[in-house]
Amino acid sequence: MIDFIPLVVVRSITYNHASFIEDAMNGFCMQRTSFPFVCTIIDDCSTDGEPAVIENYLQKHFDLDDSSIVRNEETEDYILTFARNKTNKNCYFAVYYLKYNHYSTGNNSRKDEYIKEWFEQVKYVAFCEGDDYWTDLDKLQKQVSFLEKHPDYSMCTHVALWERNGKLYKAGCQHSKECTLSSDEVIRFGGLYLATASLVFRKELADDWPKWRKLSDVGDYPLQILGTLRGGMHYFPEPMCVYRFQYPGSWTNRDSCVINTHHLKTEIAWMKVLDEDTCYVYTDAIYSHLIQFYSTLYLAKQLSFADYYGAYKRTSALSFKRFFKDVLIKNFNWLYKLIKK
Repeated sequence: MIDFIPLVVVRSITYNHASFIEDAMNGFCMQRTSFPFVCTIIDDCSTDGEPAVIENYLQKHFDLDDSSIVRNEETEDYILTFARNKTNKNCYFAVYYLKYNHYSTGNNSRKDEYIKEWFEQVKYVAFCEGDDYWTDLDKLQKQVSFLEKHPDYSMCTHVALWERNGKLYKAGCQHSKECTLSSDEVIRFGGLYLATASLVFRKELADDWPKWRKLSDVGDYPLQILGTLRGGMHYFPEPMCVYRFQYPGSWTNRDSCVINTHHLKTEIAWMKVLDEDTCYVYTDAIYSHLIQFYSTLYLAKQLSFADYYGAYKRTSALSFKRFFKDVLIKNFNWLYKLIKK
């Protein structure tokens, strides 16, 4: 157990991000806060030398000789190093070097069990995976200060710059002024609308698991929706993080050339439960998001025309042009090619 009370815990999962992880750690350590925070970095048994990168970073930037703070621990699953930054006295790292890859062995959920102790006293949680990074010195302070002053809100987010092929550009949510994001908006535009590294939320959301959230095979998108449903989500227009898109090892690049039909069907299933749970208030937003999944499954012969048409009828946002084109591609491919010419 820790003998101080952190206000925020940062959850950072990383795997084969040797080229990126230092950016993430720099983003943590540079935060100017009036409160202590713990960054839980979980390396899922990387094979690209990332553990050595993290270890060297700790040696250089953290006080590993302070026996009153440093904690070293080893179990059959991981090796833990806990220490405080040499210059930023409010920044603590709890690094877990996993001894085997939990994702590939189906033990992915155990990662949260390892860091459970850090959640016991904190009020807020932030996310930043190992291939993303924070760019604003006051990101944590700004978001936490807002939540402290506005107990009716459950989550904060902000603009994220996307990095692809070494270039930065704006994508996703881009309101020009501070505002409250509605459930309809967040549902409608999908999981990539808000960057995971932009989120700071009350710890209670981490423990709130309605049925639809349990059914999901991703964590950030259902969490974003939950944040809007359980009090509201505040938005800052300043870019304060970078989201690396379709880099090797990232979720957006995983099996990018293969249609992940299991994920598509899972998203449809849990969002149907969400629709029911919210008394069908967000049906149009839900199916406006899901229609792309229905379309992909229909064209891949994984879905009947009746099911696809049923989804199409539930949304007013989809143009008839797209629906008509999908039907031509699936059933009259020769005619579609002729029309295209």
